[in-house]
Amino acid sequence: MGYNAAMKQCRWCDTGFEVSDEDRRMYEKLSPVIAGVRYDIPEPTLCPPCRHLRRIAWRNEHFLYKRACGLCAKSIVTMYPPENKFPIYCAECFWSDRWDALSYGASVDFSRPIFEQINELWSRVPQLWMFSTNNVNSDYALNCIYNKNCYLTSGADFNEDCMYGINTQRSKNSSDHYLIYDSELCYGCMNSSRLYSCVGCQESESCTDSWFLYDCKNVRNCAFSSNLRNKQYVIFNEQISKEDYEKKLDETLKNLFRDPSWLFTGMIDVMKKAVHRESLIINGENCTGDNIRNSKNQFMCFDAEDAEDCRYCIFILDVKDCMDLSAVGWGELMYEMISSGRETRNDLFCGTILAGQDLMYCRAIWNSKNCFGSTSLTNHKEYVIFNKQYSKEEYEKLVPRIIEHMRKTGEWGEFMPPAISPFEYNRSMGADYIPLPKEEVLRRGFKWHESGEQEISHAQKLSESPKCVTCGREFRIIAQELELYAKLKIPSPKNCWPCRLQSMIKMKKRYSLKAGICSECKKVMQTPYEQGDGVKVLCERCYLLKVY
Repeated sequence: MGYNAAMKQCRWCDTGFEVSDEDRRMYEKLSPVIAGVRYDIPEPTLCPPCRHLRRIAWRNEHFLYKRACGLCAKSIVTMYPPENKFPIYCAECFWSDRWDALSYGASVDFSRPIFEQINELWSRVPQLWMFSTNNVNSDYALNCIYNKNCYLTSGADFNEDCMYGINTQRSKNSSDHYLIYDSELCYGCMNSSRLYSCVGCQESESCTDSWFLYDCKNVRNCAFSSNLRNKQYVIFNEQISKEDYEKKLDETLKNLFRDPSWLFTGMIDVMKKAVHRESLIINGENCTGDNIRNSKNQFMCFDAEDAEDCRYCIFILDVKDCMDLSAVGWGELMYEMISSGRETRNDLFCGTILAGQDLMYCRAIWNSKNCFGSTSLTNHKEYVIFNKQYSKEEYEKLVPRIIEHMRKTGEWGEFMPPAISPFEYNRSMGADYIPLPKEEVLRRGFKWHESGEQEISHAQKLSESPKCVTCGREFRIIAQELELYAKLKIPSPKNCWPCRLQSMIKMKKRYSLKAGICSECKKVMQTPYEQGDGVKVLCERCYLLKVY
């Protein structure tokens, strides 16, 4: 514990957590300055995991609903459940001049809590059908930008001809992927980069024509193996001839494909036999966390790429000087943010922001700056409070009054409460990654959807829809999928995408570090693995000696 560090108790889970000197310096750096006066961000009242949980209740990664556009009445598929009061607009209507978000503006009432007023305003203002921008032929892509011909992906950017993926970047012609980068012609791969024609590979780099690898680099024509470096024709970690490899691989795959869950059976088997390093940090300097690549000064960060000077962040891309982010990219100086990116700067307590600067407590904002408590603003709006236009002078006088009022009500410094999220907890990203019983969800102030049913729209089916062998629901297979399966010579899935996604999430390591013991030298180390995980975990030194 650092000098003047303090232990606090989380008001949700009662766990003790530390607020360090480094944390306080970051709060000071991120505190907004208005008309030359800094308004300090207070220390948090929730521990880092609970802060992340509160944010991801504001993100939907795969639930889709049939609704009608509130302006043209066209039938559309949207990320927003029908229980929401606000209208949903199709892309053509939302970006048209047929309506004006400022026409919904409201004045601030200093006799009432600010979050209560934000909820009332946001319940009236129309929303874009899907948080998705600059995509081509990718109508079912959620939380995505710059994709082409992509289907049912989320948090995936700059991809082409990809399907059923989460947080994938710069990849092509792949399906059922989670956190893969710069890859092509892949199926069922996770936490990997620069793969080509690979199936079931995890935490691997620069691999080609391979099946079911774990922690492999620069390999070609390898299968069911782990911890390989610069190898070819290796199967079950045994070096054999090309002819024997092809014969054994063909026999093994034929047997494996009889299992309806063949993908995860193969992945789990290889993962269990692998040697695991205490944390996956590649080209990282002064980093703690896991799955960190090409980054510097990361503290308790996970799934991070090209990041610098960040703390308590999960899935970040190319960000700097940030704290408490979930699924955010391409920005700097942000705090308590979800689902945002691209030229974002000095944004606090916001969600679904693209190219926004100096925003506070806003949601769904494009190309605007200096706004507070607003939503659905586009086209370079500035000095807007509660969707009401003000002059620069008026804005700089009113926002400090709002902050002082929020200090009195206990709202300043807190992220937006889950009770006003447009997504119920069990139909949000929260339920995918941190499933909680209904009673606990309600105790923490989240919403809950009772039936658990929703209308999920897929592309037009080619034939009779198969039934998922796990949940029993019908799902659809599109022509784009069948082409990929034929190229890779794999069978069609027997499980629907939500069930396949859940299987992938269960294979992910935790977004936390715990004390562990190196299996070789018995050194105490910090790792996302726990003793009951059933894998061999080595400290960095022992791992390098073992693998290289």
